[in-house]
Amino acid sequence: MNVKGLKSLDESLDQYLSVEQLHGENQYNCELCKSRVDATHRIRLRTLPDVLNFQLKRYEFLPKTTTRKKITSAFGFPGELDMGCRLSEPSQLEWIYDLSAVLIHKGTAVNSGHYIAHIKDENTGQWWEFDDERVSNLGLRPFGEGFSSSTAKGVHNDKVSPSCAGLTHADTSRSVDAVQPQSLESNIHSCKESFSSTDAYRLMYNLRRTRKNDGKRDHFANNIQLEGHKGLHNGFPPASQLFEDINEMNASYIAACEEYKLKKEKEVHHITERREEVRSVLSEAPVRLLQEPFYWVSTDWLRQWADNITPGGIDNKPIQCLHGKVPVSKVGSMKRLSAKAWGILFSKGQL
Repeated sequence: MNVKGLKSLDESLDQYLSVEQLHGENQYNCELCKSRVDATHRIRLRTLPDVLNFQLKRYEFLPKTTTRKKITSAFGFPGELDMGCRLSEPSQLEWIYDLSAVLIHKGTAVNSGHYIAHIKDENTGQWWEFDDERVSNLGLRPFGEGFSSSTAKGVHNDKVSPSCAGLTHADTSRSVDAVQPQSLESNIHSCKESFSSTDAYRLMYNLRRTRKNDGKRDHFANNIQLEGHKGLHNGFPPASQLFEDINEMNASYIAACEEYKLKKEKEVHHITERREEVRSVLSEAPVRLLQEPFYWVSTDWLRQWADNITPGGIDNKPIQCLHGKVPVSKVGSMKRLSAKAWGILFSKGQL
């Protein structure tokens, strides 16, 4: 969803679902007409899922510098989102969604920063902040009761009547922040609050469970057929079957972890042995006395042998001519190995 130049999620949705005129250089290439023609383009929503995820475009590309820049303008989003009016066809269901999570990127740079998540407990209505290993309770609002965060704040919705939040008519100009916690908690479900953030980059909304929706959805659930399960209840397997499936998946996961652990230990052991082998050969490689016997090997082969985990046999062809001799020009591509180092290679089957 676009953020730049827009103030709220509603404006971004309006833009996303608006009609786009395709003309001029942006004409539509009609396959039937075999030519470019004027046309219109738009997105229509026929149905919606139970969970909506809105990815906010917090970054823009700068052509002059070929870099990306973070958009830090404030962007508003409601605590309650009615998507019924945005469907292309009338629906018997109520498409009202409640804000359930806000993902936040702290920092002004694109390639660095810190990520935190504010998530709502659907059972208690409490919001929690997840910041690495630290978890904090925020109360009944996604940014805390006092909206003390420097990057997020509560916004009073002008369409909400003052009595909804426990305010008198004389208090209509005051923001929701000024409401006493006792009044807010008693009226939290009847108020339509909006929030604003300069760092939020993803919003998650859950479809509100209503009696009207549940009745319709139960009708569809009764017709669901799941393969591999017997004794379905309302189209879904019983809890005992799910418990068995979970145990099987857990056992499979544990077995896979054990297999990976054994494989890793084997690989680590092989790498350790290989390192010791390379050290032993290279430490014995120098020929210290002129009268000592030695052997010539290709420098390239010796380097590859030392770097590879599973080296191949010795290959001196790069330093030999067609007759199996070593030309003078290849002296710089050769290295002398002592007889002891040669013996170690021979014992390892590298020769």
